[in-house]
Amino acid sequence: MNKRVIAAFTFLVSLVPAAFAQVDFDRGAGDLKAALSGIDTPQVSAPALEKGWFGNNDPKPQPVKEWTVMVYMNGKNDLEAAGFLDLDEMERVGSSDQVNILAEWGRMSGQEGDINGVDGDWTGSRRYLVAKDNTKEKIRSKAVQKFSKVDMGDWKHLVDFAQWGMKNYPAKRYTLIVWNHGSGWKTSKTAVSKGISYDFETKNHISTPELGEAMKAIGKVDILGFDACLMQMPEVAWEVKDHADFIVGSEQTIPGLGMPYDYFLGHLVVDGKVSEPEHFARMMVEGYSAFYSSQKKSTTLSILRTSELPAFAGVFNAWTEAMLAFEKKGEIKRQYVLARKYDDEDSKDLYDFARRVEALDQNGPLGASSREMMAALSDKLVIKNTAYLGVYEQDKESHGLAVYLPAKGYDAKYDQLAWAGASRWDEFLKEMQGVSIPGLEFMNGCTDPGPGASLQALMAYIDCLTAAIGKP
Repeated sequence: MNKRVIAAFTFLVSLVPAAFAQVDFDRGAGDLKAALSGIDTPQVSAPALEKGWFGNNDPKPQPVKEWTVMVYMNGKNDLEAAGFLDLDEMERVGSSDQVNILAEWGRMSGQEGDINGVDGDWTGSRRYLVAKDNTKEKIRSKAVQKFSKVDMGDWKHLVDFAQWGMKNYPAKRYTLIVWNHGSGWKTSKTAVSKGISYDFETKNHISTPELGEAMKAIGKVDILGFDACLMQMPEVAWEVKDHADFIVGSEQTIPGLGMPYDYFLGHLVVDGKVSEPEHFARMMVEGYSAFYSSQKKSTTLSILRTSELPAFAGVFNAWTEAMLAFEKKGEIKRQYVLARKYDDEDSKDLYDFARRVEALDQNGPLGASSREMMAALSDKLVIKNTAYLGVYEQDKESHGLAVYLPAKGYDAKYDQLAWAGASRWDEFLKEMQGVSIPGLEFMNGCTDPGPGASLQALMAYIDCLTAAIGKP
């Protein structure tokens, strides 16, 4: 999510509370009131206010419904304002006699983007059974639980939220959405642009292996969604594949407004017909596409069918072996620079990279293996994808799944991932680190440092090549 967008919204909100309904921090002033308007229907009552910690004083369990959607909204960071607007979007739809919409929203004080004075300026976290409401300036849903101190960067708290929701609001189908900053599989204890669910107060976050542990403890959900940047990668998907039927996420960054919850939550039940998980996942992507396609945003969102991941891994490994056996590795390395990249320059579109590699050996084994891998990805694993570069301009190089493809070095933490154990991608990346790109040694003054060069020399060379290739 975009920090500058959040900061601009926060400034406007702090000026005149009455003007709050006229501000949309992602699209400029004057549109928020229209964006948050909803259909008038009777409000669904929520359970009485409860206080508790990790399951104490839980509300009385509700009857089994068709769907329970759970959104884990860690706003204890510079995304607090986005949390307010997304929760308000959920209220435009609200829970019903067939659907539970649950959210845990965390807040803190003193951080960049702190929305002082909005909704009481409370801190800690609150769990809501989201009720239908059209008010634009306040969250009207009642808090079912309150926590004065909480670490939303602790994967065990994510587990507690999901288990609490599934126990007290049971359903035939479940969606869990993890909402916050994201940076694919990467992790860091210092950089807020890495990991997922960063809690600025505790300085903790959920790593990719911890996300796998969390989902194992939670159990099976129908849809696992990431309202967070850069999460749609095999490195992430492999950790959680046994605990969700579908994964909805983005190769690229998520804009400041996040997912448009009011656009797709209304599709859980349409004209009395309950959506099946795949249909609802598709509605999430279609709603996202409809909302952002005309917003001048570079956006992507896709769906993975996790049952296809084991077969995909087999084809992927065969393709990796073909690249390792290919003699012209320098030409493969050249495609590192050319492949579609995202906000994290080490994250590249897997299909686009394979397409470029296929052209190196169209009539040979590498070409055949590349085509098999692309078919397994686009025809079976990625079942829906949307990607835009700008106003109605489709991003034809983004195909729904990014992969770690560093040209400047190899992060040893990658070895800790389940994907590194299941695939040969880590061996491939390590071998390719010492490979240089032929034919570009002196382009625009770039000098090939050669095999065995220091990391610093290789980084300088790749930076030079990237700038040179980008010039007309």
